[in-house]
Amino acid sequence: MRILSTRRALAIRIVAAGTFVATLLLGSYALAGSQTVDPASVVPLDKIAPQHREGVAEVIREHTFHRKGEPDTFPCHSKLYLTLLNEPALTLALWKDLSDSPVRLNQVGPGLYKGTDGAGAVATWEFVYRSPKLHVLLCNLEYTTPRGNARLEGRIVLIVHTGYYREVNGEPWVQHDVEAFVKIDSRGWKAVARTVRPIIEKLLEDQVREAGWFVSLMGRLVATYPNWACEVSLKPIEADPRALQQFRETVVQNRRPGASNGRPTIAENVPDTTRRR
Repeated sequence: MRILSTRRALAIRIVAAGTFVATLLLGSYALAGSQTVDPASVVPLDKIAPQHREGVAEVIREHTFHRKGEPDTFPCHSKLYLTLLNEPALTLALWKDLSDSPVRLNQVGPGLYKGTDGAGAVATWEFVYRSPKLHVLLCNLEYTTPRGNARLEGRIVLIVHTGYYREVNGEPWVQHDVEAFVKIDSRGWKAVARTVRPIIEKLLEDQVREAGWFVSLMGRLVATYPNWACEVSLKPIEADPRALQQFRETVVQNRRPGASNGRPTIAENVPDTTRRR
């Protein structure tokens, strides 16, 4: 069965690496101007580790850009969703099993990852706070234009808000939205902004729109193709073995009647009918 559009496949190419972080950013953002945001009103600073607390607060307080995406609602078991969000190596492995993607991802420490999209963006990010309803990531981003004539460096605080509910028939659903605060650290970046910004907007236009959609896409595919998801999770993946085992158990326990025994493949521009706003 072919259900995944190649247009969307290309659109989430960067997101797949957990450069999910980089994908949200540096696209169609509005300048923050003199708007001031109290970091404590955005994230629970007292629950963030001391070594990250000031860095998170600085990015939010002195942000260059800010964006909050529209909520995305989709059918998915809460345990599956949290595994896909907390274990980006698994999520990327599922995607790369379907697509010849240049994205690369390495876990370089507990909750710490480095990814590249193969198109000039390199991001290192860390989960600095995790709970079922709130994830906070701190990211260092480097982007080099295709010809190498301009380079941007910045820091990002990425916030994922999540809610869970059940339909009348008992089917579990998830709703999440993504918020990003970006602080450009490159000296003199404003001097090249006129040249660089259109390039970045061109590169990331689709990705910005679809950023929060990637995890929901994987959640829907796992529910529809449980055998495929379990098979991929058995391959060598740089993820917590206990999380992978729990993932397989949850997939099996929540297998839907009529779920496919096969695997998804890429099709041309098939409309998505399971997504809600």
